[in-house]
Amino acid sequence: MIFGCVQPIEFDVPPAESLVIVEGYISDQDEEYTVTISRAIPLSVDSLKKPPVENATVRLYDDENNIEDFQEVSPGVYKTGGAIQGQVGKSYHIRIELEDGTIYESEPDLMKPVGNVEEIRYEFEARTEEQNFVNARKDVFNVYIDSDAGPGFGNYVRWRFKGTYRIVTNPELKVEVLPWSDLPRPIPRDCSGFRIAGHPSGSGYILVQERDCTCCECFVTQYEKAPQLSDDLLIADKQFNNVKVGEVAINNIIFYDKYLVEVEQMSMTQTAFEFFKLIRIQKTEASNIFQPPSGELIGNVFPVNSDDRVLGLFWATATSKKTRFIQKSDIPYQLTPTETIPESCTVFFDHSTTVQPESWN
Repeated sequence: MIFGCVQPIEFDVPPAESLVIVEGYISDQDEEYTVTISRAIPLSVDSLKKPPVENATVRLYDDENNIEDFQEVSPGVYKTGGAIQGQVGKSYHIRIELEDGTIYESEPDLMKPVGNVEEIRYEFEARTEEQNFVNARKDVFNVYIDSDAGPGFGNYVRWRFKGTYRIVTNPELKVEVLPWSDLPRPIPRDCSGFRIAGHPSGSGYILVQERDCTCCECFVTQYEKAPQLSDDLLIADKQFNNVKVGEVAINNIIFYDKYLVEVEQMSMTQTAFEFFKLIRIQKTEASNIFQPPSGELIGNVFPVNSDDRVLGLFWATATSKKTRFIQKSDIPYQLTPTETIPESCTVFFDHSTTVQPESWN
């Protein structure tokens, strides 16, 4: 036992670097373009929220010397006003100057043409998962697409998957339990349009509706967990066939109504492709102990007047989009009724809005 002792090794761990992170792109769509600037956080920090970099000067340049300034709309988030719209065949880059005078620039990125998503289809898959020693249903719809690769050769493609579902909640039924009473006291959310009033009998409370609810119906968006790229797919006659781009879980909340699938096909250069490829590897293989090292992320943003480290990508993309609904009736069995949710839908669900998407009909 004496010879089996382990000698501890003590060493100093260097502090985490204040790494600047830049994220943004320009497309051929008539929209505001966004750049977010933040700083990396050390692993020892409990919060997952990255500190924003505020009060920076951000400018967008094209290859014809046109310039547009970004405006900071929220801490660390910068948007354009529409003076420059991306065009296929042109190159774009940004220049960032921080409050302390540090300057970063991205390499010019060429906007390449893009093909079209021709078909979206889905297939039911029965799955189970052990929960508390019982096999629980975890069925899904697998979503596949067929698309053309677009004009030219050597095209790099990203497919961005997004799903939206509708849900209705009951914020007027929110209650609180008081220490001196066994009966819960109603505290309807203001947005529900209800208020509490004394019961006519003189004992207890009733709910009185004064106006329409503004937080009962929400549209909740679900985003992809990792970027879907074209690198490991076989292509024939410039066609991508049977590409799986996402999964939709089947339960009585997501399918309260129907489910809107939206797939964007995005063109990219090899630089952007390699960046997103490493992101995908890190996200999908992080739990695999046999996964070889994926390498450090290398973007196209670099310091100009300092040795500070920066990680980021500003890329140019042409996009095309296709949508399709998955109907509740496509589920091969009856779902149980959706449970009552006594809360504002915008509070209860992340990535939710009361504004109906344009594609919803």
